[in-house]
Amino acid sequence: MKEEFSKRISDFSKTLKQNGIDVALIMQNTDLYYFSGTVPSGALAISDSNDVVYAIRRGFLRAEKETAIPTDSLFQIKGLSQLPKLLHDRGIKINRVGVEMDVVPADMFLKLKDIFKDSEIVDISFHIRWQRAKKSPYEIEKMQEAARMLDCTMEDAKELIRAGKREIEVSAELEFRARKRGHQGRSRMRGFNGEVFMGHVHSGYRSAYPSGFLKPTAGIGPHPSYPEGASFEKIEENSPVIVDFLANYQGYLSDETRLFVVGSLPKELEKAYYFCKDMLTWLEEVVKPGMAAEDVYNQCLSMAKKAGYEDNFMGIKGNQTPFVGHGIGLELDEFPFIAKGQKYALEENMTFAFEPKVAFDGVGAVGIENVYLLTKEGAKPFNRYPRDIIYL
Repeated sequence: MKEEFSKRISDFSKTLKQNGIDVALIMQNTDLYYFSGTVPSGALAISDSNDVVYAIRRGFLRAEKETAIPTDSLFQIKGLSQLPKLLHDRGIKINRVGVEMDVVPADMFLKLKDIFKDSEIVDISFHIRWQRAKKSPYEIEKMQEAARMLDCTMEDAKELIRAGKREIEVSAELEFRARKRGHQGRSRMRGFNGEVFMGHVHSGYRSAYPSGFLKPTAGIGPHPSYPEGASFEKIEENSPVIVDFLANYQGYLSDETRLFVVGSLPKELEKAYYFCKDMLTWLEEVVKPGMAAEDVYNQCLSMAKKAGYEDNFMGIKGNQTPFVGHGIGLELDEFPFIAKGQKYALEENMTFAFEPKVAFDGVGAVGIENVYLLTKEGAKPFNRYPRDIIYL
């Protein structure tokens, strides 16, 4: 474990050096855990010379027990204003200071600018996220276990889904069983206003209901104050039921979607589902390291247009999402994004969820989702649950 976190810090220190950044201040919970193995309140400073200062305002005693950071690098502080002196005493330069500008609140950023008034503050968000996109064997093992847990959740859904049962009842029972298996309960997103609980169960027209979230199928939720996921409406016969759930094993996520139906599915929806399933197979056969993420997305769009789903792919017309896949790990919205405008090349050991979905306004939605590890040979799925429609 200590070697795992030491390597993460060492690799990031080299990135800082390459980009002319003297020191990075890590403050966001997920990033703190990624680099230190614990989540106190404070700031983790990583220098371009591989030195570390962990300045902790609250949670020092717990951090001392959990972290892989050496004890002589841990400091109890009363406030962030102590940081410049701590870094100076350690011999760490502060000419250029990196901050996670994508997640640090504006008032905190302004406070840091005042504290480091003689320093240039630069953004390190991309550098952190790009490093985290490529998973180590340790991380891959955690994600494999999360996927195994999620396959069990899909088997639970097969048992629990019944006509006349409310969506929220099914969702709650799935959540209960998942927690008993070790699901941590909360899954993290990085994006502003990004919210997610343990997953979605929605059916019929509700699966295709328009949403303000960047999600192809969100459901209507229990109330406008939380407008996604399961509702209090009942599942009906001969209507698609989407189970799009997450598993969280020791911080690492898996994401899986399967389609259920009590009775039979209209032919139009059945055809659309197998289009999505075929796209999943295409990904596994074609996508390799070196391909641009945007090119993969554009090829998916072309397939959807050729199949007649241009106005239905990844949401109903006017509410379609500009992606077909997203990176996943400690957060649900990591790099890489298989999406419009993402011109970077996919690299070995990246992990991402791939979720082709087709929605029909007023009728429902269909789709499938697996999490993949990109290897030299191609995209290898973590999720093993059968891919055909589950008829009940």
